[in-house]
Amino acid sequence: MLGKYSPLTHISSLLHSLRAPVFSDAPQNDEEQNILLNRSRNRNRGPGPSWLSGNPRSGSTLQNIVEQAEDQDTDEDEEVDQDENDDDGTESETPPPSYNLVSSSLRGRSPSTQTTPTGSRGTTPVFLIFVVVGIGWTIELYLSYPFFTTIPIYVGLLIVLFGWTIINLFTLSWSLLRLKDSYPTILSRYSNSKKIRLAISTLFLIYLLHLGFTPPPQITGSSVDPSQPFPPRLPEEIDGVRQKYFIAANMHNNESVLSEWSDQLIRLIFHLGRENTYVSIYESNSKDSTKKLLNVLNNTLENLTIPHKIVTDEDNKHWWPFPTAVERIEYLANARNRAMEPIQSEDDAIRTQNYGEFTKIIFLNDIWFKYEDLVSLIDTRFTDEQGNESKFGDYDQVCAMDFCAAGLYDSWVARDVCGTPMRTFWPHVKDPISVRKMEREETIQASACWNGVTVLDAKPFLYQKPAEGESNLGLANPGLDYLGMEKRGWRMIDNSTYPGSVSSPSIDLPIKFRTSEIAQCDHSECFLISYDLHRYHHQRPVKIYMNPKIKVAYEQNWFKWHTVILRVPIINWWLVHWSRGYPFMLVDWIWESMGRKRDYCTWSALSWHMPERCPVLPGPPHKIGWNQ
Repeated sequence: MLGKYSPLTHISSLLHSLRAPVFSDAPQNDEEQNILLNRSRNRNRGPGPSWLSGNPRSGSTLQNIVEQAEDQDTDEDEEVDQDENDDDGTESETPPPSYNLVSSSLRGRSPSTQTTPTGSRGTTPVFLIFVVVGIGWTIELYLSYPFFTTIPIYVGLLIVLFGWTIINLFTLSWSLLRLKDSYPTILSRYSNSKKIRLAISTLFLIYLLHLGFTPPPQITGSSVDPSQPFPPRLPEEIDGVRQKYFIAANMHNNESVLSEWSDQLIRLIFHLGRENTYVSIYESNSKDSTKKLLNVLNNTLENLTIPHKIVTDEDNKHWWPFPTAVERIEYLANARNRAMEPIQSEDDAIRTQNYGEFTKIIFLNDIWFKYEDLVSLIDTRFTDEQGNESKFGDYDQVCAMDFCAAGLYDSWVARDVCGTPMRTFWPHVKDPISVRKMEREETIQASACWNGVTVLDAKPFLYQKPAEGESNLGLANPGLDYLGMEKRGWRMIDNSTYPGSVSSPSIDLPIKFRTSEIAQCDHSECFLISYDLHRYHHQRPVKIYMNPKIKVAYEQNWFKWHTVILRVPIINWWLVHWSRGYPFMLVDWIWESMGRKRDYCTWSALSWHMPERCPVLPGPPHKIGWNQ
């Protein structure tokens, strides 16, 4: 019985090792081949197969030797297996020098001359294309949306992962379909770690494919009946009162947005009904083509017989900069009041006929929006903690969410239900219940907001005859039995328990945009609208809501970012599970520890009917030399 390393086994191993260099495209070293062949002849001159005892020159070439050796591979393997079964446990003899020489010579070759297994092939040009495309997408997203976020990197890595997975799956499938080798042989070319990586990446891509690659409809149907067509048809009458809408806006250097803005406005009017709407726009001091575009809109509204009033003005003033914020706010308040004149002016010639019939005011900034979203904003419903949903139009004010590069834009105005200033980044609010609602994009309570577009209950803003006006409403809150707070040098307002408190001007209907004195809190004219609604409804909690589903923006690229890109399912998955996960936990901790401070001034002013879960105001600060 031949041992494990019989001459026949030696020759078989040698020939298998010689096969690759003989038939490979890489050039062979003639001297190396001669040495190997001579060693093979010398070791096999003893007994053996007849073809080994003859003279290699007599028609026996290296190719013939290889081919005949391959024919006997199966028999030799069986013989080796039999030898292993009969082995009595002694160590096998050392492999012959020829075997060592072949192994060392093959190991010493350059990588380009070796045959690489299918499962461990190097980087292919196709994979390099995916890498380049992934890097290109990452750079393009950062250039188009210049804000620090991990989403562009995630998109780039996803493209590279897709390329790597597809290439390896195609290579494996092609090898299995050709059936050139057995399945175990083909699979053995892949290491266990690579098999695991390939399986995980394949399952992950299948999961993303299941999620989808196109943004779903932002809102389907109304909040009451999801099966209703989108945008929903709004009720024409509520308790016998016909619903009519006053649409107001201000413009200044808005040529970039005005064409699309006008188009969406016309669509909104036709959806609400031309007989149910009125458009009022006031523009001033634009240096671009805003005035010309407004003239085009004016002609369009006339041709469509839509009631409207568009004023273009030139008063040689500027919106910014001003010596103080108060003067800037005063200018903006006056501009907004000009847009409200058709329902507020004391002059009968300026007020529109039947001004008292309007039930809702839609006040638009120079934003990018879709008319369908504004229809849904009007139809906003709020669900309380007991699951009770409000009826259509049962609110004092409802706002969308406006975005810029950093996130929520109007954080100067917006306050959550506890009066805490909202922040630009996710989740924007501090109140835990509001955070959970924000995660589900459900309507949340707020104590103040504007956010690019707002819908107001029209009643407090309609012209009232002097005899019917109500004044001095809610100037002080008797529930505040402590000393007031101080913020950045401004003193408390409307707090009679504080000796230095400054009272807001009395409320005379209709409510108008105004400014606050320099000695009071630093307020936007839009914030003061919400604040005055608190004073107007001082006997009950004010109904101010924010609808997270309605997203608008002041620049087109950020409008697309929030309404299209972030809603692509595979990107939204990353946004929800990572970008709004652990990174924001750290950001939230830093912000709450070092950044956001309670706005005591507005907190006190808005605390009349806060929920019990809201934190109470702390005691007054004790500052040495604080001049009251």
